Amino acid sequence: MKKKIILLCMLAASCALSAQRLAVENSFARPLGDVLNEIQARFGVGLEYNIDTVGKVLPYAGFRIRPYSVDESLAGVLAYFDYAFVKQADGRYKIKPYEYPRRTPADGRKMLDYLNTLYADREAWEARAADLRREVRGQLGIDTLLKQRSGARPIVSALRKFDGYTVQNIALETLPGLYVCGSIYTPAAKGRHPLIVCPNGHFADGRYRKDQQQRMATLARMGAVCVDYDLFGWGESALQVGAAAHRSSAAHVIQALNGLSLLDYMLTRKDIDPARIGVNGGSGGGSQVVLLTALDNRFTAAAPVVSLASHFDGGCPCESGLPISLSCGGTNNAELMAMFAPRPLLVVSDGKDWTASVPELEYPYLQRIYGFYGAAGRVANVHLPTEGHDFGPNKRNAVYDFFASTFGLDKTKEDESKVTIEPDAALLSFGPAGERLPKDAARSFEAVAACVDKKLHAKQIADQALEKKAAGWVEGLGLDKEKQAAVSTLVYNHLKQVRDWHNDHPYTTIAEGINPFTGQKLSKLDREMIADSAMPKAVHEKLMKGLRNILTDEQVEYVLDKYTVGKVAFTLKGYYAIVPDLTAEEETVILGHLKQAREQAIDYKNMTQISAIFEIYKTKCEQYLNGNGRNWRQLFKAYVDKRNAEKAAAKK
Repeated sequence: MKKKIILLCMLAASCALSAQRLAVENSFARPLGDVLNEIQARFGVGLEYNIDTVGKVLPYAGFRIRPYSVDESLAGVLAYFDYAFVKQADGRYKIKPYEYPRRTPADGRKMLDYLNTLYADREAWEARAADLRREVRGQLGIDTLLKQRSGARPIVSALRKFDGYTVQNIALETLPGLYVCGSIYTPAAKGRHPLIVCPNGHFADGRYRKDQQQRMATLARMGAVCVDYDLFGWGESALQVGAAAHRSSAAHVIQALNGLSLLDYMLTRKDIDPARIGVNGGSGGGSQVVLLTALDNRFTAAAPVVSLASHFDGGCPCESGLPISLSCGGTNNAELMAMFAPRPLLVVSDGKDWTASVPELEYPYLQRIYGFYGAAGRVANVHLPTEGHDFGPNKRNAVYDFFASTFGLDKTKEDESKVTIEPDAALLSFGPAGERLPKDAARSFEAVAACVDKKLHAKQIADQALEKKAAGWVEGLGLDKEKQAAVSTLVYNHLKQVRDWHNDHPYTTIAEGINPFTGQKLSKLDREMIADSAMPKAVHEKLMKGLRNILTDEQVEYVLDKYTVGKVAFTLKGYYAIVPDLTAEEETVILGHLKQAREQAIDYKNMTQISAIFEIYKTKCEQYLNGNGRNWRQLFKAYVDKRNAEKAAAKK
């Protein structure tokens, strides 16, 4: 009966294609997948797909291909579906959906050329900057959240003393029940020190990683107080709201709220010099540097690292989830960073990520704006053309030099070998599992969403539920921390892709038709199954390959049983009850069918669909038993009669 679904799919596809042909008569339509295959063959190029081509039909397909240009051909073909392509270094082309925060350096140049026409002098620039500042605040909704802050005093740990510096953990309640956690690195020497706020980026291991601790502690040894803190939904924040919350537009504004709230608190300390307030971060932390300086004029020096570009707003919703780049008719991070003029600014870039354009594009633009103040020498660019996207030694050295020069730090104390790298647990305020969280602390993203926009963040709340489900399934395997995280992520990603495919391909996308096995109209379930069965095989294969690389066969079966609520064992038990003398050979065949059903069923959204898959394989089991000399109908009738007799006897 496995053929049933295949035939249904073929029937629906045939009906849909017939309808499409009628609808696009004389429009020379062809399936998108076929057109892309032709482009590969015609131009001898490789295409790497990150798009959905199922059911996509392109009108006037042949007319969109330019025989003299693969680039123009791809542009003409993909634009109809709002897809785009990026040419890779090896000549391949990556096909992907349109990305609103990512453009090309050529686009960045055109945008900066346009922006430069808006201001010819300092007066015009400052009028533009004032409008930008106001609109960015409005797009974020930051002022609404600032009014909701709890105002509570932070929870701070005891000092830990090291060579020339101390470390103290901090947990600051920002929104009611929501804490931002971080660490404060302070020079051992007494006196008033400059402060450097260090938002974390998306580097592996977050603020607990070695190079982060090296930078914080070295700057402290040199004479600056440094405070770093978790991204929203990372580190200790994930204990409260889950990792899925980080991939939300709420993270965009809450991370800004966290940075400003920590700044407010740190300025209450008597050892902080309010005239020397720096901000420094890499990658996503660099995006936060841009945003924090746009929101608050108290910063007096800034250093975004491997981040700043005119053509990339940041690929994570925590950087671009809210439309600040649409402010004042359109802006970008280079213009927002220019609002920092004429205060000292260091931009660190490299040759192997999107910041490769900085020396020729963003840096000259920044110099022009700084020139309005006669301060072009206050903006600097350290470009590392042979390096990639990290916060390596050369990037850190550039940061040390910049703050030493700007804030008068002691360069003789710049010695990373003197830094003690602490274990993750030492940097935690609430413990590895959040066991020390206050009783009134928020423990879900939904609780926090009440402070923002519940409707807007409904999908993130749903993502958190899937994340919790995945973690719960994996917890019973007794894996070490690293494997548990890897398997949880695999399962979460698969559950999310299955859900999103189901939601994006409703049964109404399948034409009404006749079920050839029943002669009846295709039911809603039939059409749902056909739509969901078209999900790319790669989704299933990635999950199974990942599970089998990490887990034993028994552990893989454990996970699959979680997906299907143990239907293999439950169904096999039923066969034992109906066929008491089931042979070992029959059990092996039936169990094989049920395991096939289980693996196929995990790619479907709900238990109704999962049960429908099992029904197909149960029919195969029953046909096998009939072919093996059994009479399934008679066996089932005997089982029902026996059960009814037992129930009747129990009532007497």
